[in-house]
Amino acid sequence: MVALMLAWAVCVVGGSTLLHEFGHAWTARAVGWKVIGLRWRWYGVAFVADTDGKPEQLWKVALGGLGVTALLALGFLAGTSLPEPAPFLFGFGFALNAVMLLTNLVPAPQLDGGQVLAGLRRVRSR
Repeated sequence: MVALMLAWAVCVVGGSTLLHEFGHAWTARAVGWKVIGLRWRWYGVAFVADTDGKPEQLWKVALGGLGVTALLALGFLAGTSLPEPAPFLFGFGFALNAVMLLTNLVPAPQLDGGQVLAGLRRVRSR
């Protein structure tokens, strides 16, 4: 049972991280950027794109990853209403994605929240 729970945790962490980055990539393609691929770093994974002369769209791309993480958190939260042992397993997925969402909302320049805030300031100042 411990091995199954460990496998679940690895899948939730890895899958949630990749889907968050794919949310950025899907949005990047939607705003006209060329997505080059994923880059593995010591702190995790990040997508790489050519802004194609449209760096002002960065805040929208940041919102793409945040949106996917929010949807994952809601999906895992819904899974907690299933019979045992689902509430524990899905509760872990909800907690992980909620923490990832809240962390990325911090308005630091390196995080998605900082990119969204900077972009909204530029749009507002026009």
